[in-house]
Amino acid sequence: MRLTTLRPKVAMLGSRVQSVPTSSDRRITGRTLQNRRLRIWSKDPHCAQCGRLVAYPHGFELDHVVALANGGADTDANCQVLCIGADGCHDAKTRSDLGQRSRRGEGGIKSPPRSPA
Repeated sequence: MRLTTLRPKVAMLGSRVQSVPTSSDRRITGRTLQNRRLRIWSKDPHCAQCGRLVAYPHGFELDHVVALANGGADTDANCQVLCIGADGCHDAKTRSDLGQRSRRGEGGIKSPPRSPA
């Protein structure tokens, strides 16, 4: 009597499964991204939300106006400069894109108070 294994069947299934593209699969990286950062910052070195002048290359984040996760395109027309830091606009917009509450204090997002037991 010969025992069969699952290995050949599992290998066959793996080749038929198609991965769903994620927003990070559509995002540019490397030299192309650095060139985009310089190009967009050079057009207007101010935060698109608060107007603060930001430094190149570490004073801002390149943000998608319509987030990739929400179906936005990874193009220059969909990118903007946003300031960073504790009171930066990029952090607030990212939370807004993800539908999260804003931070209150140093501890980050606080959980709601517990009801007495």
